Amino acid sequence: MVGEQLYGFKKIGAMLEMMKSPVMKTLTPRQLMAMNYVAKNSKLTRVGDRVYMNTFTPYFPSLAYERYVSGILKTVEGTPTPVMMNFAVTANCICNCWHCSFSDRTKKNQLSVAELRDAIGQVQELGTSMIGFTGGEPLLRDDMEEILSIVGDRSMSLMFSTGWGLTRERVRSLKSAGLGIPVVSLDHYDPAKHDKRRGKEGMHAIAIKAIEMYQAEGMYVAVSFVPDHELISDRDELYKTLAFFKSLGVNDMRLTSPILSGHLTDRPEEKLSREDVARVEEVQRFLVKNKGYPACFAYDVFEGEKFYGCGAGFHFIFVDSSGNCCPCDFCSVTLGNMRERPIREIWGEYTKIFRAPGCSCYANAISNSIAELNTTVRPLSVDQSREIIAKCPSFTPGRVPRFYRKMGFKWSQDLLRHE
Repeated sequence: MVGEQLYGFKKIGAMLEMMKSPVMKTLTPRQLMAMNYVAKNSKLTRVGDRVYMNTFTPYFPSLAYERYVSGILKTVEGTPTPVMMNFAVTANCICNCWHCSFSDRTKKNQLSVAELRDAIGQVQELGTSMIGFTGGEPLLRDDMEEILSIVGDRSMSLMFSTGWGLTRERVRSLKSAGLGIPVVSLDHYDPAKHDKRRGKEGMHAIAIKAIEMYQAEGMYVAVSFVPDHELISDRDELYKTLAFFKSLGVNDMRLTSPILSGHLTDRPEEKLSREDVARVEEVQRFLVKNKGYPACFAYDVFEGEKFYGCGAGFHFIFVDSSGNCCPCDFCSVTLGNMRERPIREIWGEYTKIFRAPGCSCYANAISNSIAELNTTVRPLSVDQSREIIAKCPSFTPGRVPRFYRKMGFKWSQDLLRHE
C-alpha cells in the first residue's frame, strides 16, 4: 500500500494539523465537532506530505482543501454550491457494465478541450473543489492529460476508469498532468465474475495491472466497487472480496450501491434491501477500524441521513458528454445544456430548486416517475425534467442529514413556511 494509514495518536495529530488550516480556524466549535464527526468515521492516510481522507475530500494541505471547506460552509449557510462535480468526457466505452448509468443517453458526442476548459473555469468560479472525469472510458481520449492539466490547484481531480489501454508511460503522464486520485473499477476477487459484470473478458486482469502501475508511481489509488444484491447478501464472499482489495494494497474504495438509472432504470429489484444497506454500514465500520484494509466511502452511509445526505443539485452537479447539466451522474433530468447557455446560469436555476440536501438518493426517488414517461430519450427534456422535479422534490423542509444539522444548517424562512 502506498503511504501510511493513521491510527491512534498519529490520526489525532493529523486531525489537529488539519484544524490549523486558515479556513478551519473560521469554524465555530459546533462546526468543528461536526467535521470531527466525519473524520472519526473515516480513515486517514498519509502519502508524503499529503493526508487523504476519502475520494470525496481533497487531500490536505492544498488550496483545493481550503476551497472545499469554504464551499461546505456556504452550503451550511443555505447557499447551494457545487463543491464537487463530474464531467463525462466521453460516452465511448469498451465495457457494457450491468449497472451502467450512462447506457441510455441519447446523444453521445463529446465535449472538446476548449469547451471543457471554459466549463472547468466556470465551475471553479462557482466554488468547485473536486472534479471527477468519467465516461464511458476516459482513457479512450488521447487528450486526457491536457484536460487534467486545466484543473490546476483550485480543485483536486479524479479519474474513473477500467484501466483499459493503460501503460506505465501513460500513468506517468497522467500523474504529471495533475491527476489527484485514480479510481479503478473492480467488483470481485473472482476474475470471471468481475468480467461478467463488466461485460468484457479480461477486464479483471486489466484493472489489477492498472492499480499496480499507479502504485509504482507512488499514487493514492482507489477502486470503484459496485456489489449487487447477491454479493452483499453473501457475507463470506463479500469479506473475501474486501480481503482481496487489502491484498492489492488499495488505499480507498467507493462502495456504490446499484442505483436505478441507465440499465437499471426499470429494475427496482436491483435496489439494495434494508438488510443489504445494514451490511454496507457494517462494511464501512469494519474498513475504518481495521488497518491494512482500504478506506471507504459507502454511498449508502455518507449519502444517507446519518451523514451528508444526497447533494444532487445542491452541492453536486454532473455534465454529460454532450453538455447536459444534471443534478448528478445518475439523474436523467436536466435544466439546460452548457452548449446553449453558461453553466453558471443553469446552476443558478438549480439553486432555486435544490435548496437543501436530501436525506436519500434522489436518482432512486425519481426513477419510477421517469419510467412512467415511457420515453427512451435521456436525459429528459428541460420541460419534462421540471415536471419530474416539481412532482418529486429533492428535500423536505425542516429536515436535513445529520452532518448538516450538526453544522447548523440555516433554513430560509420561505422554505420553512411550506413545512
